[in-house]
Amino acid sequence: MDVDDMSYEGEPINLDGKIRHIKYAIPGLKIIAKKFGSVVKGFKDMKTMNQDFDEETMDNLTLLLYAGLIHEDAKMTIDTVENMLTITNMPDVFQKIITAFNGSTPQPEENEVSENTEGETRD
Repeated sequence: MDVDDMSYEGEPINLDGKIRHIKYAIPGLKIIAKKFGSVVKGFKDMKTMNQDFDEETMDNLTLLLYAGLIHEDAKMTIDTVENMLTITNMPDVFQKIITAFNGSTPQPEENEVSENTEGETRD
């Protein structure tokens, strides 16, 4: 994906009977960076969060979901998002957040990867 390619519409998810799209644009990424210190740290922490859904995990999950939804509705609040989460949909939300983050970040094209590895020598 080219860094200027804005065709990624987000990861669809049904919350409260409405299809929404989790996508990480700059406003959401800034929220994540503020909470975790950096965006990368936020998503690394996400992958290792307690699957028992303790209070900290639920707070972090709510924040990451909120950050991924505000591109659709700037007036959305974190309380609104928190009320969309249920014990039933939390595992799916976890997976959709990770998928959306991967889809929202530019990936190197195949020829860029092969160009980077050409000419390298191993000792």
